[in-house]
Amino acid sequence: MQKTDLKSDRDKQVQVRLPASLHKQLKLALIQDDSSLADFFNEAAEAYLKNPEKYRKTVGNINGGKSNG
Repeated sequence: MQKTDLKSDRDKQVQVRLPASLHKQLKLALIQDDSSLADFFNEAAEAYLKNPEKYRKTVGNINGGKSNG
């Protein structure tokens, strides 16, 4: 996956609502990985578009079959 470092390379902005505790955990984990929320969501979107079925299966396995939506 390719990181998009320049804001000019990002044309659209989306808003995601997360529970405060989930946001805090994700933000801390991404800081430890030297990454950002924008990079995380861009990579997740690219992975989903590349292979939606594999993405759903993998996320389902990680989440123990729990569905988000």
